[in-house]
Amino acid sequence: MSTTTRPVIGLILPTYLEYSRRILEGISLWSEKHPEVELNMISETGELPNPDTFSFQPDGLIYFSSKGEAANIQRICSTRVTVSNRDLLPGESAVLTDDKAVGGLAAAHLMRRGFREFAYFGSDDYGFSKDRLQGFRDHLKKQGRHLKTCAGEDPGRIRTFLENLSPKTGIFAMNDIMARMVMAQIEQPTQRVPVHFAILGVDNDIVQRTLCPVPLSSIEPDGRTVGYRAMELVLKRIQNPDAPAEMIHIPPLGVKTRQSTEFFATEDALAMEALEMMDTHLADLGDVQDLIKRMNVPRRTLEYRFRKATGRTLARELAGLRIEHARDLLRNTSHSIEQIALEVGLKDARMLWLLFKRNTGETPSAYRKRLV
Repeated sequence: MSTTTRPVIGLILPTYLEYSRRILEGISLWSEKHPEVELNMISETGELPNPDTFSFQPDGLIYFSSKGEAANIQRICSTRVTVSNRDLLPGESAVLTDDKAVGGLAAAHLMRRGFREFAYFGSDDYGFSKDRLQGFRDHLKKQGRHLKTCAGEDPGRIRTFLENLSPKTGIFAMNDIMARMVMAQIEQPTQRVPVHFAILGVDNDIVQRTLCPVPLSSIEPDGRTVGYRAMELVLKRIQNPDAPAEMIHIPPLGVKTRQSTEFFATEDALAMEALEMMDTHLADLGDVQDLIKRMNVPRRTLEYRFRKATGRTLARELAGLRIEHARDLLRNTSHSIEQIALEVGLKDARMLWLLFKRNTGETPSAYRKRLV
């Protein structure tokens, strides 16, 4: 226990990772509101200090777990909260990204662009990769789609696996680092991505996406909320050390779409035209009937061919696009709910409220408030 009058929270966070830096932002936001708590950065590389020579004893610890650290982390501090399930200790309190939801979001994003073949690149060594794979697979399975997987980071294995994939395959990588590795093994990536392969990563890491030859689409986890909730949880455990362990999962913020997935892969020209029109004219489309009038084709023909090509109805596609765009505006702008409704093609805030609540389980205002 610290000898100061203020509780001291130790931090072990690899700040070279974009996700970890966002967690630190959330911790900092919490700390600004609670000056009675002291923060101490024990390690910003993520490496654990040697417990035999480490004399500082924090009241609580927030740490980014790595493989094989269980024994040492327990010796450093008994009141802990982890923010990574790379190697989660049994019975550990944790605030984590909902990685199964990440996988489901990846599947929905790639399917929305018409891809019918799918592949996952990850690692069996990390819990987050296994969970993302499970979420990806479960979502595809519900739609009758199959999946091929490649585990490991060996360039030769990745290259061989890519050579055996069908044209127009939607690829999901466990994170942006892996996505960059995959893109590096594709011959002439600027010509083949996303026409031949679409590639989607996770973390929205500015370093990784800058180094990719094709701008990388990426799912953005809500690291700030992870950090904020971790501070709440570690203080709760300091105040009640005998409380049972808690596991909190934070849903991802959404997909940041860039060139690596910005392609509609269906071979049905009519379905592709409908996808492109919905994507580029979302704010101007009132409903499915409006889309049909603009395309000047019989409704039955368009509905049948679109569903056959994508596995989804036109109404479902429009609703999904409106929700995805509304999420982005709620996160990244200060626009009113009424204004956002108009920007996603709805008549008023009430229509957005109903659509958002029905499909996500929360209201637009609640979603925005949760992210602040």
